[in-house]
Amino acid sequence: MKPTSRRLLAAAALASVLLTGCDVGDVLGSDDADPDAEPSGAEPDDAATDLEDALTIGDTYEGDATTTVESILRGEGDDSWLPAGDNFEWLAATVSTCVSAGGSQTEVGWYQWAVTGTDGGWYGADLDYDGERPSGRYPLLAELAPGECAEGQILIPVPRDAELITLINADRSGLPQGTWLIGDIGVPAVADGA
Repeated sequence: MKPTSRRLLAAAALASVLLTGCDVGDVLGSDDADPDAEPSGAEPDDAATDLEDALTIGDTYEGDATTTVESILRGEGDDSWLPAGDNFEWLAATVSTCVSAGGSQTEVGWYQWAVTGTDGGWYGADLDYDGERPSGRYPLLAELAPGECAEGQILIPVPRDAELITLINADRSGLPQGTWLIGDIGVPAVADGA
């Protein structure tokens, strides 16, 4: 299996953890997980209590690297953007990630970002975005050395009628590296585009 595929699976597992309240070890296949254990009785609504620690747009997640979601726009974008697809539009997140001078090399990329919806939908960043458009985008995949930063837009295709809740960032193994509130509880669910 390709590393990118493993990362996408890890990100999908992360979504399940966040939306259902399951133990990360159970979802990611920890050796400590008991295969005979009863499934968690947590309802999807219980995940809302996890949002108490979520960040708002403009806040910074402090971890091995610091990540800030500076803004979110939703819509068609401008002429430099490829269409999102039938019945889809773009959620464009402008983000910055920095590794401290004393930190260690850190991988960043679009595969680490996704949006969740009120219906339990999980929408990952568009990993096949063509060409160099739009300009000023976040690296599709890069290694940041200590003291380096990356900044730009990440494009996530979302259904036009989707009610969105959170923007999630995970590290290369799928562990959460920040959750930002969007939609009615964070920023406007619909904007006029970029």
